[in-house]
Amino acid sequence: MNNWRIVSVTVLTASVLLLGVPAGGASAQESVSYSSFDLSGILKEGSKGDNVKIMQRALNKAMGAELLEDGIFGPNTKTAILAFQKSKKNLKADGIYGPNTHAELSKEVNSFRFSITILKVGSRGEAVRTLQKGLKDMNYNVTADGIYGLQTKKAVMKFQERFPELVNDGIFGPKTKTLMDKVLND
Repeated sequence: MNNWRIVSVTVLTASVLLLGVPAGGASAQESVSYSSFDLSGILKEGSKGDNVKIMQRALNKAMGAELLEDGIFGPNTKTAILAFQKSKKNLKADGIYGPNTHAELSKEVNSFRFSITILKVGSRGEAVRTLQKGLKDMNYNVTADGIYGLQTKKAVMKFQERFPELVNDGIFGPKTKTLMDKVLND
């Protein structure tokens, strides 16, 4: 009976994440953590349910797989899993979604993947918004509005203060990007 309870909680959690719950102006779908569903077993062709749907969404995000997010692990989903597995040296390409594939895909879709461009006061756009979301995840007081203003500069400077190898200038350049990627993705 205990396994049934775990499955029920997992399905409920996955459903809430999948359907989206508005929070602070952003939907839960925008901030889904793909590693949040319990993968105590495996998913393979023929599997159905919310975990399959979340996996399909993650494959679409990571690879542009263009899968229908219907919760049915069919031939197209298997092909996408195989392509993903083949793209990773440490994965066995068997078309089965197990713990190793889950860990790799979770890393892929939960990564911030910062832009390689230099961002500073006056910069605007999605790259700035991604930076701001990363800063928010580290509990810096910023608004993710896509505008690199004084608030964002101050947050970047506070981040840079933590690392003696960084120049504390409030500019999001290659060295700051590399360290922030490590902090957020490790």
